[in-house]
Amino acid sequence: MGYKAKKIVDKNAEAYRMELELQLNELNRINIELNELNSKEKLAACGRIARTIAHEVRNPLTNISLASEQLKQINPQNNETNLLLGMIDRNVSRINQLLSDLLYATKVEQLIYTHADINQLLNEALELAQSRIELNNIKVEKNYDNATCKGLVDKEKLKLAFLNLIVNAVEAMDNNSGILEIKTLTQVDKCIIEFKDNGTGINDETMQKLFEPYFTSKMKGTGLGHTYTQNIILNHKGSITVDSKPGHGSTFIVTLNINHQKDN
Repeated sequence: MGYKAKKIVDKNAEAYRMELELQLNELNRINIELNELNSKEKLAACGRIARTIAHEVRNPLTNISLASEQLKQINPQNNETNLLLGMIDRNVSRINQLLSDLLYATKVEQLIYTHADINQLLNEALELAQSRIELNNIKVEKNYDNATCKGLVDKEKLKLAFLNLIVNAVEAMDNNSGILEIKTLTQVDKCIIEFKDNGTGINDETMQKLFEPYFTSKMKGTGLGHTYTQNIILNHKGSITVDSKPGHGSTFIVTLNINHQKDN
């Protein structure tokens, strides 16, 4: 093959490579959008179910509470009666609280937008988690982008989402050997925040259910922390994804559109 022919072949191969790369990037973009849409639809469905359950369950709960109060008035008070009626009241309150938590974790949030420095919000969230970090002797590594992520966000809610992710990372790691890396990166109109731990990691089955209400692998967890965190991020028109393997830690990746407006 002559030099000129080889040059043409190389040029065509490079054009094909670039075209293939563009197509792969487009497929990745579409896949990300589909995942975000799926997350939003699942959360919206959970919200509808939560409202229906709350409505259907709270009416009989109210009747149970009223009946308990009536029994306290008409029955002679003794230790056994007080014990049983107290058990009824405590469980009614517990069910009511579970319903309230579920509604709170899945509702469409009314956000109060103000200009904020994402790196500063991360520092404030770390301060709130400082006692837990010190108690577990976790090392924190901050790797913030020099091009500061700034945008219109609800400071308090976003800070709470960051705090939840930090606390979950701390709880996933062993005491005295845990390393939490928090990284920010600015890409055009997006701010990407990564929370990386060297903890136990997440298996595929758990990954599929991670953001579902009441799903938890913790002994004392409510199973609503990840749901509420995802809700906050989605209400900011952002996304949250997870990269994890058992035994190799986890990375939670939050992507925010730092230039969106209130009426978008």
